[in-house]
Amino acid sequence: MVIIRVGRDEDAPIPWATYADGAITDSGRAADLGALSAMRVFSREDVTVAAILPGEIAAYRVLPAPPKQQSKLLSAAQLLLEDELAAPIEDHHVAVRRDETAAQIFAIDRTIVDTLLNRFREKGVTLNHLTVDYACLGGGEDRAVLFAEPNRLVADFGSHAFAAELEIAKVALADRLAALPDAKVGVYASGGSFSDHSRYERLGDGDDKALFELAGEAIGERRAINLLQGEFRAPRKTVIDIARWRRPSLLAASLAIIWMVGVIADGYRASRIAAHYESEAARIHREAFPNAANVDIRTHARGVLGAGGDASFLLIADTLGKALVQHENVAIDRIRFDRTRNMFVFSVRSTSDGEISMFQQTLASMGATSAETGGYRRSGAYWVGEMTVTI
Repeated sequence: MVIIRVGRDEDAPIPWATYADGAITDSGRAADLGALSAMRVFSREDVTVAAILPGEIAAYRVLPAPPKQQSKLLSAAQLLLEDELAAPIEDHHVAVRRDETAAQIFAIDRTIVDTLLNRFREKGVTLNHLTVDYACLGGGEDRAVLFAEPNRLVADFGSHAFAAELEIAKVALADRLAALPDAKVGVYASGGSFSDHSRYERLGDGDDKALFELAGEAIGERRAINLLQGEFRAPRKTVIDIARWRRPSLLAASLAIIWMVGVIADGYRASRIAAHYESEAARIHREAFPNAANVDIRTHARGVLGAGGDASFLLIADTLGKALVQHENVAIDRIRFDRTRNMFVFSVRSTSDGEISMFQQTLASMGATSAETGGYRRSGAYWVGEMTVTI
């Protein structure tokens, strides 16, 4: 996992850390998002990219006994936060995280999320998880967690959480501690301001490394809200997770089965058509040649065509083909055989009448006598007409 801490100032250096196997493996500060995206780790397919926003820009409430239906839960969440936001609820993106007994509800200005995602996309980075800092602390009703920085305080009391500048946070903190007199309070702080009270238990420094460790654990265990829901839903990433391929695989298998059934059906239909043509050809052959009823149709046809005396169809076809090879601009559209006069009649098409004359000369050199039948006429880009050929 790559964890990035995003502030309000786009020009400020960006703290980052890589998290794996429950610990920070590397960390640092990048001059900007462009410098950060140049890291080789972002090109890996098995890396989850997570960003932490300052908690001040998100509203947070807890809804006990939430509706089971997601659409009803979102409607209830919007009603719960509507009166507490400085802008209309329609301008906010609402995200929820449900557990066994309650639902955590977060609201954030939609333009903030949209702008942040666009910044990442412009640098070629896909953001998979977006959360806020107080959602990573892991506090509860019986154990609050504070994260103290030089100028601000982040607090998580389970059903209540906030982040604010230090002077404002002290007022909210006093109210919460008074409401929860028996709750233990763990503190991440670099200074000694929280060490003079028996209720406070120091857990570590209030620096980026500590927050990244908390965030890595909370995101890995899915305890930290992912604001990328609904219209901002992030693409899923996994290292070895065949489940995401299960649906496409089933679809592909179904399509393959449908295709195979179609091929079998087409083959069966084609075989029936072929059998029908075969039986009809045999019937016609028996009627036309009763003396050759038991002879193979193809063998008999070749024998008839090749035994045409002076006007063999196969001979004239062979002669015609050899002549056409020498005259690419001449085409034969139709051939008819006049049995009474023992001659063939060709429909000829050519780009020029001179080419037709040369074609006739070629036929004569091959032993075929040709003659025009009515001359040739211009039809569009071609000269067309008919000629008789005898051998």
